[in-house]
Amino acid sequence: MLSRFLSIKCKAYGMTDTGRSRKHNEDNILLNPENTLFILADGMGGHQAGEIASKMATDIVRNALVTHKKSNNHANSDIEFSEVSAVTAAIEETNIKISQANKDRGLLEGKGMGTTIVGCWYLPEKKMSVIFNVGDSRAYSYYKQKLTQISTDHSLLQLWKDKCFEGDKPPANVLTKALGPYPEVAPDISLYPAKKGEKLLLCSDGLTTMISDEDILDMLIQFERSAEKIPEQLIIEANLAGGEDNISIILIEFT
Repeated sequence: MLSRFLSIKCKAYGMTDTGRSRKHNEDNILLNPENTLFILADGMGGHQAGEIASKMATDIVRNALVTHKKSNNHANSDIEFSEVSAVTAAIEETNIKISQANKDRGLLEGKGMGTTIVGCWYLPEKKMSVIFNVGDSRAYSYYKQKLTQISTDHSLLQLWKDKCFEGDKPPANVLTKALGPYPEVAPDISLYPAKKGEKLLLCSDGLTTMISDEDILDMLIQFERSAEKIPEQLIIEANLAGGEDNISIILIEFT
């Protein structure tokens, strides 16, 4: 029974890099340890547009969730996971604002800037994380030397895999969901129990299109006791493999 009351703390380390082929970095990462909130966004739409969209995403979601946390400090602890509703509302607000910015520029639906998003909002009092994503930036769990993807890519390639590889293989970078191109979007949101000794990896596709899950796992095992080194080492590996896109990584360690 005592284990129910033992706290699980987390630390986070993050890094973003332009890569070897791009001139500008359209990714943004947010590490907000005081609110145990960690967000990664991969912008699209060209220089300035993509980085504006990804910065809007991290800023709007952070502000909304921090406001929610402050307003619910004295809320009844039995209220079940109001944070999920808060995350949903924050992502919907972000999507509307980016979509409206595109509309204000005279762009049609489906055009203009956009961004993926993946994030982890850890709730220490509930020993639970809210994992959320739109697009193909990913969340992984690393636990007992096993790597498991816990997000689902919103891409044509993933749909092709889901349909048991029917027809020709589509390009890897065609998204079925993103924040901004359309006025409505449905994020994936899940509740994920925290485990001592586990690490969560958030990353943009600049990592996963360059190196395999097996290579990521090897790096996590190699630097298992030096979590702070993992983001930089993974970026080095992605750049050695070609660095064809911006590369962003957040590593969250539960202790």
